[in-house]
Amino acid sequence: MLNIYQLNTEEGIKQYQNGLSSLEVSEPHYLLDYLTVFSGGMQDLICFSFLSSTGQVIIMPGYLKPIVVNNKITDYFDFSTPYGYTGPVFSSGITQSDIKEFWETVDQWYLDNNVVTEFVRFNLSGNHISYSGQVFPTMLNVKGEIIDEDKQWTSFDHKVRKNVNRAKRESLSSKIFFNEIDDATILDFHSIYIKTMERTNAQEQFFYTLEQFKIFVNNNRNNVAICTIYFEEIPISAELLLVSDDTIFSFLGGTNELYFDKRPNDFLKVEALNWARNHNKKYYVLGGGYGFEDGIFKYKKSFFPNDVVKYYTGRKILNKDIYDELVEKMNIVRLATGQSELDSNDESFFPLYNKAN
Repeated sequence: MLNIYQLNTEEGIKQYQNGLSSLEVSEPHYLLDYLTVFSGGMQDLICFSFLSSTGQVIIMPGYLKPIVVNNKITDYFDFSTPYGYTGPVFSSGITQSDIKEFWETVDQWYLDNNVVTEFVRFNLSGNHISYSGQVFPTMLNVKGEIIDEDKQWTSFDHKVRKNVNRAKRESLSSKIFFNEIDDATILDFHSIYIKTMERTNAQEQFFYTLEQFKIFVNNNRNNVAICTIYFEEIPISAELLLVSDDTIFSFLGGTNELYFDKRPNDFLKVEALNWARNHNKKYYVLGGGYGFEDGIFKYKKSFFPNDVVKYYTGRKILNKDIYDELVEKMNIVRLATGQSELDSNDESFFPLYNKAN
């Protein structure tokens, strides 16, 4: 049995939160405030809630958006799960048969409701298995296993150990704020973060306001921590960590460029790791880079050289004829505005009709 509810209504929010609670979901990427602040807001956000024939439960939030061509809203829709490690969440007794039943039911709903494509961002815990569309190993991610401190230290790349020792010689110190995070700590983090976004010419969507961070931190005290690095009591580097029952996730952060030579970044990662170990966490997810094995990924891998996993996304075309028609319409618009024609064989972007340039 499939139930679909809107997450921009009080009733929908209540159903969603009850669903997370019943499945004992602690993953921060499913938090309502995470979706609101960091993943595109609540507009067009729905949730599939499925009860299998064997009594197992699956929920999956995502965005059901009308497809727009040449600034005109069409009669068709596409569906995508929120940014980050998301996709379906399963009850503990789930079987592959239950998962297959879920996807078959959802696919039929798509066909009955003019949904042309689906794009799923999976988590790192195997919820891509038995997916009914195409599964793509989109990038590599670092999912570091937290082990004994001495063994962990020797497992780091030499450069990491060298940089951390440099930071200690520079008398850097750290504080990790959890549960009780005051406004001053959030302000310190936000100031460093925004200046980093400005320095790196980040996209506008990453310029979150101080108020947005306050809302997220204050409403989700068990799922967020802030690690701040100090030099002579001056905050010089900070990172907002997402926290689940057994994992911490490196999320958003920045560093004052005047202090790069003191190596605060490596020091911050190791201090966060040590905090996670002391709080009985099993994993420290650093994520990936912008490409498959770019410089950012290699930096993250230096902390956990042997803990690299694949990050999967899922793609599905429910109506190939309409999909091709939409791509063709976009090509007409692109050619008229001096852009190149979309390549139907391009797998770097999906769905292709949404590609901006």
